[in-house]
Amino acid sequence: MKTDTDPKLLWAKRLLIYVLGLYLMAIGVVFSSRSALGVSPVSSLGNVLYQIGSSAGAPSFVNLGNCTTAVFCLYLLAEFLVLRRDFRPAMLLQIVASLLFGQLVNLASGMLSFLPAPGSYPLQLIYLLISVPLVAAGVMLYLSPNILAMPGEGLCLAISRKSGLAMGTVKTIFDCTVVALSAVASLLYFRGLVGVREGTVICALLVGFVFKLLQKPFQKPLLQFVERETRVERALEAASQGYLTDTAGNPKIIITIGREFGSGGMEIGRRLAERLGITFYDGQIDELAAEQSGLPLEKVREMSRHRERAAFSELRSAIYEMSDALSPEDLLYVAQASAIRQIAAGGESCVILGRCADYVLYDDPNCFRIFVHARPDIRIKRTMAMFGLNEEEARREMENTDRARGQYYKRYTGREYGAQKYYHLGLDSGLLGTEESVESIIGILRRWCDVRGTHPLYMR
Repeated sequence: MKTDTDPKLLWAKRLLIYVLGLYLMAIGVVFSSRSALGVSPVSSLGNVLYQIGSSAGAPSFVNLGNCTTAVFCLYLLAEFLVLRRDFRPAMLLQIVASLLFGQLVNLASGMLSFLPAPGSYPLQLIYLLISVPLVAAGVMLYLSPNILAMPGEGLCLAISRKSGLAMGTVKTIFDCTVVALSAVASLLYFRGLVGVREGTVICALLVGFVFKLLQKPFQKPLLQFVERETRVERALEAASQGYLTDTAGNPKIIITIGREFGSGGMEIGRRLAERLGITFYDGQIDELAAEQSGLPLEKVREMSRHRERAAFSELRSAIYEMSDALSPEDLLYVAQASAIRQIAAGGESCVILGRCADYVLYDDPNCFRIFVHARPDIRIKRTMAMFGLNEEEARREMENTDRARGQYYKRYTGREYGAQKYYHLGLDSGLLGTEESVESIIGILRRWCDVRGTHPLYMR
């Protein structure tokens, strides 16, 4: 995103959002700590150490903020041990983020000192639930300017990079490890769980969920305010350098086909390509994506088959949302979208199945966008015949796949999957059948070429 804003003003805006985000997180940590039900996993060890210090009559500087900073510095040390030679000096600046966050926790503790200690479990639960949206909003704000990562996130990214494990898996392991260490420390000192309890689990489950709810209306305005593109947009722009649409010279048509599960969109696309004598792109895009992303082809194929059904964990994926790190799903989307753009930049006409191709090529004047649908009962029967399923199994397969495709499409395009306003043609394959659907498409394509005034040889 190019900007004409004065650099000093831009940095002032980004720093304001960054510090505000850390402060909201700090207030959330204080509320959850006061609840005595536990805090979020990443802060749980610092909270337990603080509880131990308070119980032992430690000096006043052994407070919640300073204990949190100390633990975060341990995370940074662990990050150094994981990365070794790949550890960059600039990563030491995470100490600054840790110190700042710790002092903001102390500031929030002082400002909230007037709050009474919760004397009942319902009041404890209220304190805890107040902390959840504060932490979620804080994470969203502090990540958006992309200034300094907190050591917890940095450690997870380092482990993911070195081990090759998915970030979601690493985040789960990290959270479980920190919570286990916190529980052990609490049990050894208190002979019970203090500072890490059911509230830790509640925070782990709810913070990411609330983060997603807040992200939908606020992510784009936030990124616009700090004048940043999303990491996927930047990565796709970099990967697609040199992509140009062919508006002159050899006329061509690029047909993209989206479809409901069980509607026969793949068969229609394949038959259409055969009739027109052009290339049908489906699995070949995975091969191109593997080359571009560096991911093994089998891994790409596996993700391509199952990505639409993957339930993105709200908390585990939160680190990726507005940072520069690309999740495996992001890498796959960027690689496939770049491959689709490269195909479109060539001189050939083709049919491209799925993979958000209609969105990726939305501004390409040579692109004709189709969405294939059919009545649920027809799609269920088709699914039963294709996969040997009974009616209930086919219904679940259809509903789950359609729902997941819609979520994936919404995630990367911001649009509703199958919304007719984004397509040139919506086709009821259940009414027309495969062959009649192909004939209808060809007839409409000829008319489309008439309007445009460009006719590829096979359409004349």
